[in-house]
This record gives sequence, C-alpha cells and structure tokens, in this order.
Amino acid sequence: MLSVNSSDAANFLVSAINVTNSSILKGIQSLSTGSRINRAGDDVAGQSILQGLTTQTRGYSQANENIGDGISMLDTSDSALGSVQEDLQRIRELTVQGQNGTLSSGERDAIQAEINSRVENINNISNTSTFNGVNLLKPSADITVQSGADDGEQTTVIQAADTVNDSGVNIDVSATTGGSLGANSSFSLADLNIGGTLGSFSGNTTATSNPLSGLDEMINNVSRMRSEMGASRNSLESTMEYNDNYNTSLQAAKSQIGDADIGSVVSKLMADRTVLQMQAKAFGIVNNGQQTALNLITGGGR
Repeated sequence: MLSVNSSDAANFLVSAINVTNSSILKGIQSLSTGSRINRAGDDVAGQSILQGLTTQTRGYSQANENIGDGISMLDTSDSALGSVQEDLQRIRELTVQGQNGTLSSGERDAIQAEINSRVENINNISNTSTFNGVNLLKPSADITVQSGADDGEQTTVIQAADTVNDSGVNIDVSATTGGSLGANSSFSLADLNIGGTLGSFSGNTTATSNPLSGLDEMINNVSRMRSEMGASRNSLESTMEYNDNYNTSLQAAKSQIGDADIGSVVSKLMADRTVLQMQAKAFGIVNNGQQTALNLITGGGR
C-alpha cells in the first residue's frame, strides 16, 4: 500500500539500522579496549566472574611485591647477623689470646679495649639494623608478610625472641634469656672481662669464668638465628613461585572470559558494514515508494 504518512517498511528499516549501528558500536568498543565486556550489559554473568578474577589476580600480584620486600628485609637481617658473627669470632680470638698467662696487666687491658670496642659495635648493629623503621635484630613482635591474596595468608619471616623455646631473634649484648644472643651462656657479652683492670663494656671488673664456652654458645645462637631467617627466605621464595603459577592460571581464565576475539570482532564488523549498506539502499527504495505516492497526489509533477 502506498502511503505518505507512514510506512511499515521504513519503520522496520529504522529499527534494523539502529540494531546494526549498535552492533558496530560494540565492535568498535571491543577493538578500542581489547575487551569483550565493556559494560555489565554485554555479559552480566561474565562481568561478575571477571571482577572476581580481577580481585584475585591483583591481590596475588601485590602479595608477590610484599614477598619481594620480605626477602629484601631478610637479606638485610642476614647481612647484619653476619657482621655480628664476625665480631664474635674476633672477640673469641682475642679472649683466647687474653687467657695466656704470659701477658702483663697492660697487655690484657689493650686486648680488653678491642673486645669492648667489638661489643659496642655489636650493640650498635643491633640498635641500628632497621628496615623501613622496623628493628630487625631486636623485634618487639613477630614480623610477618602478607604473602597471599586473602585473610590469614601471612608468613612469619622474623620471630621475636621466645624465652621458653629458645628461638627467635634478639641481639642484646646484655641478655642471657632464651632466644637472645647470650642464651645458655653463664654471662652476657656486655660483661665479658678477660681479667685486666680496664673492665668490660658494661663496666664489670670481675674476670669472666670459662669465657670461651660462653662465646661458643653466642656464636651458635647467631648461627641458629641466621638458619631461621634462611628457612623463612626459602619459604617466601616457594610461596612467590606458587603465587606466580596460580596467578598465571587466573590471568588465562580472565583472558578467556573478558578478552575480545579480534578476528571474530573484525569479521562481524565487516558483515555489519555490508548489512548497513544494504539497509541504506533498502531505505532509498522505501523513500522512492513514498515519492511515487506523492507524485500521484500532485498529478505527476504537472
């Protein structure tokens, strides 16, 4: 039926063109972003799953950054403990020398002076070995790393001194409690005196009984502390490897759901473009029909 007021064909074509234009717009958005889902309406369920996967992947990525910081902190601690152990070895060497009965009082005082200097250096290392403001060799509480993406996924990397189980870290030259430098020793390092008149680092002037066995305990205690930190470092490296592998799997799943298939998108755009051209031609045909109706009314343009 010829009509000038309305046309079912024209209305249908307008609706069809709008649908095609919408499809082309979605394709352009996918090509621009590389994503299949650019708004929730593109895939309601997929968008929800994608956000959950994004939460996990970003969480594990940050956790591995945390682990990297933890490893750096442990390396700093181990380096500091290595310096402490080197000073202890020198103190023991000097103590062996100081036990020699052929020495004069002045010579013992000279040896004691270097011992005191080494003890002071250990004390300074203990007080100044920090990582981002956190004391590493005399921690007041366990130092942990958030090593996973969720609550409860934490790893203790440096344990505060445990006086009951003789574990943890406490480089305190005055302490003899469990978990400290002087644990299982009959004297503290600060009180070590080889028998001269100078006195120890703490001012103690009484000669220390059996000092070498006590120094051996201190050296062994530092070795234990370094071993604990080494085990923590290995644990962090293992956790980092697991996080990397798991995150790779999550990224693959996220890509499968959210990434656009560029080949399919381009193919669909080309098809939509062809359809749009055909719709435009069809729209021209409909307009010609309405023009024919108008010409009939006006007498063919006479």
